[in-house]
Amino acid sequence: MKVHIWTLTVLFFLCGTVYAAEGTTDTPGQEFPDWITPQQPPYDAKGKIDPFVSFVKIREYELMQAAKKAKIEKKAATPLETVDVRSLKLIGIINKEGGNSMAMVELPDGKGYLIRPGMTIGLYDGVVTSIGNEVLVVEEDVIDVFGEAKKRLINLRLRQEKE
Repeated sequence: MKVHIWTLTVLFFLCGTVYAAEGTTDTPGQEFPDWITPQQPPYDAKGKIDPFVSFVKIREYELMQAAKKAKIEKKAATPLETVDVRSLKLIGIINKEGGNSMAMVELPDGKGYLIRPGMTIGLYDGVVTSIGNEVLVVEEDVIDVFGEAKKRLINLRLRQEKE
């Protein structure tokens, strides 16, 4: 068995040596055959979109999710900052003269809170921009899946119960 392995090793070595002797020599300045040299110029990726990179900005989305998680983990100023704005239920609106309106919202756990314009609520630091007769408007700064910062307006409407 050892003789066969040694014989195969010698044959492979000799075949490689013969091929190298017949093919090319190691002299500098020797040109390669046409089939080895490229016929087109090499690809230049400068100024072109990388086809292997996702067009969705995954990194920015991950940063936004990490910021959301950090916001939940840190001590929030109010319980209103620990839930998503869309999970709030608008219960009632108190219109005062002079524009000092207030709104009462209910969290998913059933607790109610009074909200005034300018307050910060929600996971994405939404600011209450206005309180109308039947609507509460919250403006949030969010990053979409393409990595662009955008303002999102959320309207919470007063739910009318049917009689």
